[in-house]
Amino acid sequence: MAGRKHSAKSSGGGRPQAPKRGRQGARGHGLHHKQGDGTPRNLASGRGRNEKGVRERGWSKLEDEQAADTVSFERLSVGSSKERVQEVEDAAGYGVDLQGFAARGTVLEVRRGTFLLELTQPPQLPPDAAPCPRIVRTEPRGAMQHFDLGLSSLVAAGDEVEVIVPPVSGNLEYVAMLTRVLPRKSAFRRVHPSGRAIQVLAANIDQVLIVASAAEPPFRPGFVDRILACALSSALPAKLIVNKLDLGLKEDDLELLDVYRGLGVEVLLTSATRGDGLDAFRAWLTGKCSVLCGHSGVGKSSLLRTVAPEIAGEIRVGEVSGYTSKGTHTTTHARLYRLPDGALIDAPGVREFTPVDTDRRNLWGWFPEIAALQGRCQFNDCTHTVEQGCAVLAAVAAGTIHPRRHESYVRIYKTLPA
Repeated sequence: MAGRKHSAKSSGGGRPQAPKRGRQGARGHGLHHKQGDGTPRNLASGRGRNEKGVRERGWSKLEDEQAADTVSFERLSVGSSKERVQEVEDAAGYGVDLQGFAARGTVLEVRRGTFLLELTQPPQLPPDAAPCPRIVRTEPRGAMQHFDLGLSSLVAAGDEVEVIVPPVSGNLEYVAMLTRVLPRKSAFRRVHPSGRAIQVLAANIDQVLIVASAAEPPFRPGFVDRILACALSSALPAKLIVNKLDLGLKEDDLELLDVYRGLGVEVLLTSATRGDGLDAFRAWLTGKCSVLCGHSGVGKSSLLRTVAPEIAGEIRVGEVSGYTSKGTHTTTHARLYRLPDGALIDAPGVREFTPVDTDRRNLWGWFPEIAALQGRCQFNDCTHTVEQGCAVLAAVAAGTIHPRRHESYVRIYKTLPA
C-alpha cells in the first residue's frame, strides 16, 4: 500500500548537514541577539528605550477636564505629528473669513493650481476701488488646496463657481479666491493617462463633437469609439465630424461611417480649406455648449477659426509631424470660447482616452450593436471577446457587427478594471 515517504532526516539517514558558518555555537539568524562578549542582550532594548528596557514616550496623559480645554494639536507633543495636525487645522479655516467681495463666474481655462474665470456677476466694489477686469485669475484656498492633485483639478472649463475678490490697491492684480463649485448638470471625463486620477475635460455641456480627419493623420475609428462610449456612459449625445475631406476618404472608412449612421450617430464631412459642411457645423454649435474633442492635427483649430472669426486671434494652428503622421499639440489646456449664440470648449488634442463611467462587466452597454445581443450567448458571464458560443462573435463573423467596432470593444475592455 502506498504511503507517505519519510524523509532521510527523520529516519536518521541521508547526507550530513553542512557546518554553520560564523561564530562558534551560533544558530542561524539568532547571532544578532548576542552582545560582543557572547552574552544575550536584554530583551526590549532597542531604539527609543532606556537602559532599563523601557521605551520613552513623547506624549503625556491628560485628564478629561484638561483635554477639553486643550487645543487638539497641543495634545500631541511629538514634533512631526504636532506640525502635521496643526497644518491641517489651519488649512481647514484658512480663507473662510477672507475679506473681499462676493462674485460669480464661469471657468474659461484651467492650469495647475490656478484658472481663468469670466465674471458673470462681478463684485460690488466701492466707488474708489480700481476697476475689476472681466476675466480674473482665480486660486483655490484653504482646505480646497488639498484636493487639487495637479492631475485632476477641482474645476474644469465650463464650471460655474462662486468666488471672493479681495480688495487691491494701486496697480496690483485682482486675484479671486474660490469658495464654491456649483453643481454640474453634466461632465465629460476620462481616466488620466497616469491611471491615478479622473480628469474632467469639460463641464455643463450639451453635446460632444468628435473631430477626426480623412487623412494626415489618417482616420482612426478606435479613438472615435472610445469617445462615443464615454459620451454615452455620461448621458451626453455625440456627433462625428470628419475633416479634411479635400484629401479624400478611403472606401473602408466610408463604409464605417455608414455603420455609425446606422447606430444613430450624426456624421458631418467638412473641409476647412474648401468650405465643405461649414454651414452645418455652425448650425450644430448654435444655442448649445459643445466640447470639441479629437486627436492633434485633425483640424479642430482650423475649423474654429473659419466658423468663428471673432475668436480667431486666440487660436493657434499647428502642423502634422511628417515623421509620425500625428498632429503636434496646439491646445494644451481645455479652453471655453464664447460664440455669438452658444459656447464651445476646445479640449486638448489627447491621444489617450479611457472612459471612466464603466467597467468590463458593463462596457457592452455602450456599444448598441453588442447590447442588442446581450443575454443570447452560451455563457451568462460571456465577455464577448474569445468565448465559444458567443452571439457577438458569431455576429462579427456573419458581418452583422463591423469587425473594427468589435476590435475597439476588445481594446477598451483590456484597459478597464475587472
